[in-house]
Amino acid sequence: MSHSKPSRATLATLLVLVDASEWSDRVKTDVRSAVKTVGRILGGDLAAIEADVASLRRRLEALSPESVGLTKGRWNNIRSLFGKALALAVEVFPSRSKEPVLPEWAKILAPLSAGRRSLLTPLARFLGSRGVLPSDVTVADLGAYHKVLISDRLRSDPDGTWNSIIWSWNACVREFDAWPQIEIERVSRKETYILPWEDLSADYRADCEDYLQRLAKVDPSDDNGPLRPARPATIETRRYQLRVMASALILSGQDPASINSIADLVTLEAHRKILDFFLARHGGKTSPQVGQLAGFLRDLAHHRVKVESQILAKFRRNASRLAMKRKGMTKKNRERLSEFDDPSLVARYLGLPERIRQDVERGKISDRSRAVLASIAAAIALEQVAPIRRKNLASLSLKENLIHRGNRLYLVYSEDETKNEIDIEFELPEETVDILAWYVREWRPLFLSEPCDALFPGENGKAKHPNTISKQVTDTIKKYLGIEFNMHLFRHAGGKIFLDAKPGHYEIVKRVLGHKSLSTTTSIYTGAETRSAGQLYAKVINDRRLEIEAELKTKAGKKAARAITTVKQVRASKAEPKMPVQWTNKSGGKA
Repeated sequence: MSHSKPSRATLATLLVLVDASEWSDRVKTDVRSAVKTVGRILGGDLAAIEADVASLRRRLEALSPESVGLTKGRWNNIRSLFGKALALAVEVFPSRSKEPVLPEWAKILAPLSAGRRSLLTPLARFLGSRGVLPSDVTVADLGAYHKVLISDRLRSDPDGTWNSIIWSWNACVREFDAWPQIEIERVSRKETYILPWEDLSADYRADCEDYLQRLAKVDPSDDNGPLRPARPATIETRRYQLRVMASALILSGQDPASINSIADLVTLEAHRKILDFFLARHGGKTSPQVGQLAGFLRDLAHHRVKVESQILAKFRRNASRLAMKRKGMTKKNRERLSEFDDPSLVARYLGLPERIRQDVERGKISDRSRAVLASIAAAIALEQVAPIRRKNLASLSLKENLIHRGNRLYLVYSEDETKNEIDIEFELPEETVDILAWYVREWRPLFLSEPCDALFPGENGKAKHPNTISKQVTDTIKKYLGIEFNMHLFRHAGGKIFLDAKPGHYEIVKRVLGHKSLSTTTSIYTGAETRSAGQLYAKVINDRRLEIEAELKTKAGKKAARAITTVKQVRASKAEPKMPVQWTNKSGGKA
């Protein structure tokens, strides 16, 4: 099965096709009602809503039954009937294929657990329908199934389905010799909608490379060129965004052959489709990604393509409307960080590497699983004392970044390895070194299929992918501590824990986190330390109150003592002098 056929069919077209079908009147009535309900929910004229599977799926899965006033059962029924109508106009990959499983596939599926078998059977049906046997499977065959899931399937969360298939397929590769010995490359779930560069036209790729090379150097003769060369990280980000936007266009129904240059991204129609694609992925709301892409499209339209002023004005208006205007930490991260107001959670968080180590040493799971858990313990221990970004963590080299000086171990990154182009150097404490040494000595060798100096080896002698280590770490923290966590939160949590103990010491946090400006640090953490700062403030005030009270008591005591002495002196001065027992006058006679 291939991608959805290029079509200008709309939801209005579906109604015509339903009427012309051979279904019973009852089925026609139900399907027509479902089409009209979907049109009403999507808020547009039926004739204006394109019958594009991927685009419609993204818009529908962003909605919940409650948000449209329907029960879950009714909503699922409407989507099923709508898919039935959609299949009359475009190719739709069925959620439940009726293709037979070939005997060759049935044989290698039989030993699998029920869970794995249910995940991989639809893939086996698909490959079998193409005449592909287990002995003939190629990476391209697996990629074709992935594309079908993303482009031609109305069922929700195809990214999640593909993610689960990858895990099951690769596990079978490791555990069963009879399974096709081809591993599926793992990418972040957030990136499964992105098409490979090879799927984009050669002309488009060439135009993108020309643009990126222009960013990388300054040409004095180019009046509209960049004022300074872009950093390598910036160029990679732009390359990624160019690929992302072209993928969004294709998955929104545009013919890949029609995208031959960057100019094809900045037509009004393409601009709308790209932004609609990503807005749908974020529930109809803007996000940092949406805002950044809108700004990049504006810049491309202005500097690269030089579109007409009227069109550029629309691009600028959308970029301004979708920009994320925020300062400091996001609301989500502030909410997650508030968990660290609880001292008991902080204690469990800081003791987590050692707790995981104990579980590894007494665990009854497979050695491979224990090795993964040991690597996670090492990663958490390192991040707690040296909160580096996940890309630096994943690429950490035993030779280049962990440096021995005498009996001490240092984590070192040069300026060209860091986001802010600032050197990083941490002396690692003894407890962290101990965890790292334990992992490297006892568990890291299990990951080595060939020589590699990465602290966290992945496949084929390369370092583990940042997305993989990120998911492993965050899932483990959720399991052990019961809190939502992301890799960047190591930096925020470390800053908060430090500032809770030392409120106001922003300069130290700035240096540790590699911020160029102190204002960046204060904008992020002002507020995160409010509770501890307030406690310290209240404690100082209360302690001062107690001191003053003690001083006053002391002063009052001294004053009272002096007052008593003075009264006695006054009384003594006013009293009749006591006569001696034998009083005599000057003449010596008795008085």
